[in-house]
Amino acid sequence: MKERSEQDHQRNDAALAKRKRIAMGVGRVVMLLVGSFWLLLFVAAVRTGYPSRIGIAVGALFAGPMAVSPILGWAGKKRLEGILLGVPSGIIVLVVLAVVTPSLWPEGKGTWRPYRFDDELAAMEGGRGVPEAENAARRYDAAFAEVDVNDQPDYLLSGVSLRDELGKRPWEGDDYPQASEWLDSHAEIIDRLLAIGGMEKCRWPVQADTYDEYTVPYKGLHYSVRLLIAAGNRDLGEDRVSSALTKYFCVLRVADHLRQQPSTLNSFISFRVERDALQMIRHALAQSSLSDEDIAQIAHHLSMTAELWPQEWTGLLEYEKLRYMNLLGRLYEINDSGEIRFATDPVISPGDEQGQKDEERTDKIPRLYWLMSMPRDPHAVRGIADRYFAKLDPIANSEHLPQTDRKEQTAFAPPSDFIKMVCNFYRWWAETAFFDEEECIQYRQVHAECIVRRRGTWLVLGLRRYRDVHGAWPQTLDDVSNYVPPEAFADPVAGDAFVYARDGDSFRLYSKGPNREDEGGRCYYVRALDKVEDDIPLWPPPPPPEPPDEESIKKELEDIYGSGYHLYFGPGADGPNKSADRSGMKAPARKQE
Repeated sequence: MKERSEQDHQRNDAALAKRKRIAMGVGRVVMLLVGSFWLLLFVAAVRTGYPSRIGIAVGALFAGPMAVSPILGWAGKKRLEGILLGVPSGIIVLVVLAVVTPSLWPEGKGTWRPYRFDDELAAMEGGRGVPEAENAARRYDAAFAEVDVNDQPDYLLSGVSLRDELGKRPWEGDDYPQASEWLDSHAEIIDRLLAIGGMEKCRWPVQADTYDEYTVPYKGLHYSVRLLIAAGNRDLGEDRVSSALTKYFCVLRVADHLRQQPSTLNSFISFRVERDALQMIRHALAQSSLSDEDIAQIAHHLSMTAELWPQEWTGLLEYEKLRYMNLLGRLYEINDSGEIRFATDPVISPGDEQGQKDEERTDKIPRLYWLMSMPRDPHAVRGIADRYFAKLDPIANSEHLPQTDRKEQTAFAPPSDFIKMVCNFYRWWAETAFFDEEECIQYRQVHAECIVRRRGTWLVLGLRRYRDVHGAWPQTLDDVSNYVPPEAFADPVAGDAFVYARDGDSFRLYSKGPNREDEGGRCYYVRALDKVEDDIPLWPPPPPPEPPDEESIKKELEDIYGSGYHLYFGPGADGPNKSADRSGMKAPARKQE
C-alpha cells in the first residue's frame, strides 16, 4: 500500500509538472504574440518621428522584454527570462515616481501662460524693418480708421453688385445711376488709396500664432479692391482709359503689398486680387482704344513672368515654421519667473488674456503624456519643425507641378495617422488641420495659376501690339515673340503651350488647366459629363454659368437627399422644411443659396 501511494504521488507530481509546462508554454506564446504586437506598434511609432527620446526609451524597455523573454525561456534561460519580465513592472513604478517628482513638474507661483517663441519672432520682425514714413501699412490703417468698411455697396444698389455685375466688366454711370452716385460719394477714399498705391513698401506686424488676431486689415483691403475695380470699370466704360488703368495698377499694388507679408494666407489673397485686376487689364488691351503711352504704362506695371517659386517658398517657409512652433508651444507653459513646464490642459482657443491662468491643476498625468512625445526643452521644437517641413520639400520643389489627388476620401484614417494620434493627438491635429501636404500642393497650384494669368496678360499685350502694327490679330502666338518676354509662352500649369486661335474680329487664349485637356477654354462643372472642365480662360472672359434647368435641379436634389427625395419632394410632400416626416423625425433643412 505504501509503495502504491508513493507511485500515485509521483504520477500526480508528474501530471502537475506537465500541466505547469503546458501553461507556461501557452503563457510564453501569448506573451510572444502580445510582445511582438507591441514591438511592431512601437517601431511604427518611432518611424513617425513622434516619440521623444524619453518616450523611445520607455517604449523600448516596455515592448522589448515582452517579445524577447519567451524566447529566452524556451532556450532555458529562465533566470534571465524572469528578470526581463520584471522590467515592464519596473517601468510602471518609474512612471508613478515621475508623476510625483516635483523637479519634473515645477509648480512655481504666478500666472502660467502658453509658451511662445518670441525670440524667433523678434528676429523675423527685425529683418522686415521699414521707416514709418515709407510704410504703406500705416497709411492703410489711417485710411480705414476714417471710413466705414462695413458700408458694403451690395446692400445699397438694389441688387446690383459691385463685385459681380459692375466688378467684372466695363459699365456706364447712366446705366447704373445709383451705383455711380455711391462711387462718387467715395471719391475721397479712392484718391487716398491711389496715393497709397504709389508706395512700394508695406509691413504689418507678423501674426506668428494661429490664434493671434489678424494684423492685416483684410476687410478694409477687400473693401478697397471692390471700390477701385468698380470705379475703374466705370472709367473704362466711359472711355476714360488712362484713369481706369491707374485704378487697376493700384489694385496690383495692393496685391504686391499683401505678398510682402510673410504668410501663405496673404499670398493666397494677393493672387485673387491680382487676378481681378489682370482680367480688366486684358479687357482694356483686347477691346479698348489705347494710346502708345497707355500700352507702355501697362507693360511697366505688369509683374515679371519669371517663375520665382523656389525663392518665394523659401521666404514663406520660415514663417510657416514659426507658426507651427507656436502651435506646438501650447503644450508648454511659462510663468512670470521664466519656469517652463508641460501644460496640463493646453489652451486651444485663448481668450483676451492669451490663455493666462492662475489656477493650478493637480492632475499631472497629461504632462507625462507630453513627456513621452515632446522634448522637455521647448527650444528643441525647432528641430521638430525643421524635420517636418523637410518632408514637404520634395512636394514643394518638385520639377513638375503636383496634381491634386481626387480620390474619394475613406471613412477611416490610414494606420500611420492612427499611430500619430495615439502618440500625440495635439501634434497630429495641428499638422492635419494647418500644415498637411495637400495645403502645400494647393498653394503651389494657385501660385502656378497666378503665373499663368501674368504670362497670359503679357501675351495679350503682345497681341495688341501686333494688331496695332499690322492691323489684325496674328495667326499664331509665335508672331508676337518680338513683343513679349520669351518665358511668357510657357504654361506652368498644363506644362504645355497656351492655346490661341483667331475668332472673327477677336481671338481666344487660354490654358489647358491642371487636367491638361483642351476643353475649349471652359471652366465649369458639366453635369452631363460628370466632370469639371478646368481650362483657365484668359480671353475672352468666361461667361457666367447658365441657370440650371428643372431637370438638373431635380438631379442635384436627388444626389443630396438620396432615398428621401420623394418623401420631401414627391406628390403631396411639403418639402424638406416641413416639421416632421411620418416617423416623427425632423426633415433636414434645405441648403440656402
